[in-house]
Amino acid sequence: MSPPLQSIVALAVVALAATWLVRRALAKKKNPGCGGDCGCAAPDAKFRIAKNPRP
Repeated sequence: MSPPLQSIVALAVVALAATWLVRRALAKKKNPGCGGDCGCAAPDAKFRIAKNPRP
């Protein structure tokens, strides 16, 4: 591959990656907080654990 073509392809890849990262960062979150299946404890469970910690 010639150096000018290689530079163009590399710049295109970088531009696509930067665009993807910016769009992902600015996108609205669908489930803010603990509303989905994230594996974290429910808010009431966190409250009970904080109130009665195990020894």
